[in-house]
Amino acid sequence: MIISMKKLNKETKIKLIYSGELLVFAVIFLVFGILKFTSVMGYNATRTLIFNIVTLVGAAWGITDFIWAISSKKRQQRISLLDKILLLPLVIFMVSYDLICLIVKPDPATGFYLYMLGSAFIYVAVVYTFEAIYHFYRPIPGLFDDDEEEDKKEENSQEKPEN
Repeated sequence: MIISMKKLNKETKIKLIYSGELLVFAVIFLVFGILKFTSVMGYNATRTLIFNIVTLVGAAWGITDFIWAISSKKRQQRISLLDKILLLPLVIFMVSYDLICLIVKPDPATGFYLYMLGSAFIYVAVVYTFEAIYHFYRPIPGLFDDDEEEDKKEENSQEKPEN
């Protein structure tokens, strides 16, 4: 049975689009994880170094974002704290993984890169799948803020006569 988008209200459409985006990201990370586990995505020293630096910066942002989410009451009203908590183990894992890779430079033949990165990608896929389902039924509070502002602008423009 195909769901017609015309029958759905605006709120349901927004939830479907957001959940769909999360599911697309989950599939992408699942594919990356499988490709890493099966050694299809190979090892390249330069690419690994760039990846480690980028993910270390991303992990630092993840920790900062988590602290910001906990300390700011205004931000807590717009976001889901559950999202930040679910990604916190990955952030901590990526900091330790990146530091090990940058300091020790493990041998790629040991499978360290394959299993560690594959596991991280699979974890992200599982988290995003859970978030897609969860946020369909319990949307992020800030998801509809932009929509409400557009509705207010439309109401104001309809009330004022144009010259």
